[in-house]
This record gives sequence, structure tokens and C-alpha cells, in this order.
Amino acid sequence: MRIARVAFRNSARYAIVEDDRVRFLAEPPFDGIKPTQERVPLAEVKMLAPTECMNYWGVGFNYPAHLHQAAETSGQDIPKLPRPWLKGVGSLIGPDEPIIIPPEAGAVHYEGELVVVIKKKARRVTPDEAKLCILGYTCGNDVSEKKEWEREHTFWRAKGTDTFGPAGPGIETDLNPERETLTVRLNGKVMDTTNISAMIHKPAFLVSYMSTFTTLYPGDLILTGASGVTQAMKPGDVVEVEVSGIGVLRNPVEAEKMARK
Repeated sequence: MRIARVAFRNSARYAIVEDDRVRFLAEPPFDGIKPTQERVPLAEVKMLAPTECMNYWGVGFNYPAHLHQAAETSGQDIPKLPRPWLKGVGSLIGPDEPIIIPPEAGAVHYEGELVVVIKKKARRVTPDEAKLCILGYTCGNDVSEKKEWEREHTFWRAKGTDTFGPAGPGIETDLNPERETLTVRLNGKVMDTTNISAMIHKPAFLVSYMSTFTTLYPGDLILTGASGVTQAMKPGDVVEVEVSGIGVLRNPVEAEKMARK
């Protein structure tokens, strides 16, 4: 089932995507899927970020290809435990919304990733219990400033700057991500393709481990790590993150327009 959060007639609603139409839900999908009889053409709605999350999490160094090839992690050992951190909900945007590069930023990179969407409150759950806490999966782009900001002791601006966290287009609930492929394209050119099965720490283990120390809430999003070597984007570029079985997250890149004093 494909669930999306959409804008329709100036309001945000959850819906099931049914081919070229959407069927609205009576309430958010976290306490069960309750479809209504109200349907509208898909063309009449706008896809939004998949949830209004309380927390937006990231997990670093979760693919061997990224760990061994990226300049900042070259030569490091595979981590025995996940390395989560807070992305910041202010960075979250939806499909086709622009990634805005501020003038203070240097090299701003894309990082295409699979995203876990939390279904219900999770605290100290086992990996098996964690599977029941996952609503589904979507695509994400962990946009990161790598010239200077990522070297700071916090990712607050390297990864948490406004618009640096695209996610979408929808949540796929019937998906085994380990059977899927993650592909990143820049201006239509494939920059990286990886089998998600190469992920070091799998989604259920990530949820279980993180829930040992912090409560995960319905709608929370967890970026699960990038693969391979990333590159800087520039205004005018278009970046696409595709997970087979889910769809394509597409975002243009723009420079921040500074108001004249």
C-alpha cells in the first residue's frame, strides 16, 4: 500500500495512492488505516513531506561503500553499533520543493537514502518488536555541507539547515527494503546505485537500538545512510533519489535569494 501526505484545497491530508487517484484517510495512518469513500485525481493534489514528524533522525556510516570511499571516512573500520544523530525537523521538505543553498555554504552534497517511517511509540523494543513499529519506507536526501560545516562538533547547520532534508514521495507499507535498489541521479545522470541489502545495520535493528536510549514517536523519520561517494550540487541542478518499489524523490537546487537592505 502506498500512503502519501498531500495538499488538497489548502489543507494537508493523508491518503492512499490508487493508480491515478488518491483515496483520503479519515485520520493519520499510525493507529490503523481508515480509508474514506472520498477520492480525487492524483493530478489535483500536491505531494508533501510524508509526515509531520516530531523527530527527524539520521544514521551515519551505514554502507561499506560510503565508509571506504568517502574522503571523510576513508580507512575507518565498520562500526559495530549504529551512529544516529538528529537531522532537525526544520530541514524537512517534500517532493519538488527546492533545496536552497545559503551563500555561507561551501560544498553542499546530496546523500540519497532509504528512510524508515515510525508507526507507533517505541521505547526499548527488541528487533522483532521493532518490525511492528515501522509503518513503511520512503526516500530521503540527507543534504550536507561538507567543505567546513560537517567538521564541526555538531551537524546543526551541516545537515540541519532549512531545506536540507527532502523526503517522499510516499510511504510504501508492503516493502522488504533488502530486496530493493537505491539509485541517485544528478541532472539525469546516475551517480550511484546500490543494493540496500548492503546496509550494515538493518532497519529493525536501527529502530531497536535507538529506542534503547530515546523514544521514537509515530511519524518520526530515520535516514538510514548513504552509499558510495557523493558530489556537490549547484543552483540549477536537479537531484533524484529513487528506491525501487517506492518511487522517485525529485528536488531542484536553488541559491538563497538575499533580501536587499
